[in-house]
Amino acid sequence: MKARTVLCSLALAAVFLAAPAVQAHEFILKPEKATVAQGQQFGVQAQAAHVFMVSEEAENPADCSLFLLQQGKKHPIALSEDAANKTLAGTTSLPAAGAAWLVGHRAPQVWSETTEGVLAGDRAALEKQGKKVLSVTKYEKFAKTLLNASSKDESFKAVQGQNLEIVLLDNPAAIQAGGTMRCQVLLHGKPVAGALVQASYDGASPKEDTYLASVESDAKGVASLPLNHAGLWMVRTAQTVKAADKGIDQHQMRAVTVFAIQ
Repeated sequence: MKARTVLCSLALAAVFLAAPAVQAHEFILKPEKATVAQGQQFGVQAQAAHVFMVSEEAENPADCSLFLLQQGKKHPIALSEDAANKTLAGTTSLPAAGAAWLVGHRAPQVWSETTEGVLAGDRAALEKQGKKVLSVTKYEKFAKTLLNASSKDESFKAVQGQNLEIVLLDNPAAIQAGGTMRCQVLLHGKPVAGALVQASYDGASPKEDTYLASVESDAKGVASLPLNHAGLWMVRTAQTVKAADKGIDQHQMRAVTVFAIQ
């Protein structure tokens, strides 16, 4: 397993410029606060961001779903566009004391790389418009955020069953700045070896796609990430597979898990 600190990596920048599939925004669930009392109302943003964690555009509300999960019960959260903050926003409250998860999904969208740039739509639709299509990708995004991490609660390691998911193996409540977080990448419930897992925290940099650590998962899909700062952290990964849909070349899935450390 290789870990490397990334503050402003020219190599990563080259990758982002070379592959339009990598330029998609990260889908991030940013809560108003990571510690919430029972019954307390709080806000959450479903962000589309390259700068972490500042939303750069609002996703289509029709494509996004969000719920709060606590003690096995799902509590849907309605999302609406917050134009001032370029995000989708919702409000909820914590039904009971203890840990909970915010769980979100950005439904698949189809985008095509053409001789005129990256355009929304599949091959058939764009070719009808006279466009020359080079490749077609379906993008799907998954996100989750842990609230009220506690040394007495093991909800941190719960598997939500997302098609692509980052599962925490260490309790954020037991990690301080300078510590390490182990996590596991699952694709359709199975560990992914060699997955690139990257981490950053809220406010770490005003530059796009800046990660403080980039680690490849081992044979069991496990990555160990150094966390050098207290705050709200995000870890992300992506997987691209051959698409099952006719006329679509590949299916890219992205996953982000958010948690706080002291």
